[in-house]
Amino acid sequence: MRPIHTLAALAGLSLIAACSDPAPEPETAPETAQQASEETAQADAEAEAAGLPGVDIYIAPLSWVGNIPAIGALTNATARPGYDNQPAFTEDGTGFYFTSGDSEHTDIWRCSLDCSVRTQITDTPDAGEYSPRPTPAGGALSYIYQAPGGYGGEVWLDAPDGGNARPASDVGPNGYYAFNADMTRLAVFSLDEGFPLKVFGRFEDTQIVTAAEGIGRALYAAPDHDSVYFTMPREDGGFAVFETGFDGTAPEHRFDLPGETQDYAVFTLPDGTDGFFAVDENVLMTRTLDAPWHSVADLAVHDIDGVTRLAVSPDRRHIALVANDPAGE
Repeated sequence: MRPIHTLAALAGLSLIAACSDPAPEPETAPETAQQASEETAQADAEAEAAGLPGVDIYIAPLSWVGNIPAIGALTNATARPGYDNQPAFTEDGTGFYFTSGDSEHTDIWRCSLDCSVRTQITDTPDAGEYSPRPTPAGGALSYIYQAPGGYGGEVWLDAPDGGNARPASDVGPNGYYAFNADMTRLAVFSLDEGFPLKVFGRFEDTQIVTAAEGIGRALYAAPDHDSVYFTMPREDGGFAVFETGFDGTAPEHRFDLPGETQDYAVFTLPDGTDGFFAVDENVLMTRTLDAPWHSVADLAVHDIDGVTRLAVSPDRRHIALVANDPAGE
């Protein structure tokens, strides 16, 4: 059994799928998005043969002058052969959850910031779990559970330390997800044909709304959990970030990601607005919705490369970056 990371929604590889001219609205580009998603699915299938990539999670302190960040020394927190990916900081910012595994399956783990304390949350030798995130309502953990031999999975809820796993959705197969603030609504990266973004109510008004087709893997709730950020492929090979409400209607283009990256992190700035990080050609960059990208740090100075996923702690004191294992394992 292979986790979905190596199929249509690989967490650490290229797509599962610069502030240039605005990208087209999602409903105007289904053919382009579908083609990009199909090409990515093929690339991920080829990558499957080699197993999950060797990637590590690096943690660095952040300091701020107003809305301007600076990054401190990066530490390889996981520092082991194998696959450690999809970091999401704990609610108090003192540690992070992540997906860890090998070519056969993945489990959810939690680490202190330096991983001196490492706790296994799930232990399912025949199944797989990925995309861990603390829930917006607090006091629980969410992730995707992929049953043995499955393709994609469902969103599950669990206790922060594990041991209370139960399903939170039944509309799979899904790859990624986002809850609204009170967890009554859910947005999912569906692995149905066309890779649509689906939004629906969990308890009432359960009608499923398809907000866009052929979306990218970077699907996140805004920090206030009132809306959803997601990506769409651009014609030039890069990706654009769109935003929609949890009703799934009227997605709007917000900005283009720099270069050809498809990954970003969203966080709340000191003034309460949404901020974003991304990495292009090994340069960490940041922006707001209204201001363009600008450079924060050259990551080559820190001897890391191949950065994909990013996460920021709720208190903005730390950033997590997923990069290639320096040993190539």
